Amino acid sequence: LPKIELKKFDGNAKKYLTFWSQFRKIHEDSSIPNEDKFQYLLQAVVPESRAARVVESFPATTDTYPKAVSQLQERFGRDDLLVQIYVRDLLSMVMKNAVTGRSKTDLPALYDEMEAKLRALESLGRTQEKCGDFLSPLVESCLPEEVLVAWERSRNHSLTVTKESRTLEQLMNFLRQEVKGEEMVNLARTGFASNQSFRRKELHNDHVKQSESTTASALVSLQTPG
Repeated sequence: LPKIELKKFDGNAKKYLTFWSQFRKIHEDSSIPNEDKFQYLLQAVVPESRAARVVESFPATTDTYPKAVSQLQERFGRDDLLVQIYVRDLLSMVMKNAVTGRSKTDLPALYDEMEAKLRALESLGRTQEKCGDFLSPLVESCLPEEVLVAWERSRNHSLTVTKESRTLEQLMNFLRQEVKGEEMVNLARTGFASNQSFRRKELHNDHVKQSESTTASALVSLQTPG
């Protein structure tokens, strides 16, 4: 298998989960001495970054390695800190949507961004079951108006609107289907546009050939003695 290169951590808390998911394999490997783990840790941070300053504040010894990791976790990887960051990101998306007046947006990109934040929150223990009642209104407020209307319409199709019909899981499933539908429409439009372009090119070539044929016939007529 090809060697996996560790992503270097610069102290941006948003990148901590990705960094730690990789470095944890080294951290939990009992066959690697702590002094070697410390060297790996030094290599896994961006030079002169905030993360590097935290790690380099400890002597690179067997005893200080756990302390360096603990301090890195305390500064950039605390659950409460990361939860606040991802929730604030969702709130900033809500504010952005309010400023733009719920204008039409790139739904697949919006869905991917929201899904990434929700997955990060879930990895921190803020699951849909625990926090869905809080997160659902936030996600709804991020949506452009036409998507929000479609979401309400889809819920009202059932004769009885229950609490379960407004869960975060149901909302994300609905958005996933909307994204798939939009991507299929874009694919159809792209294919139609390509066919139209190809047809126009064919018509243009036929016109050019016909024009050249007419011109050649006229020249022959002029050159033929009467």
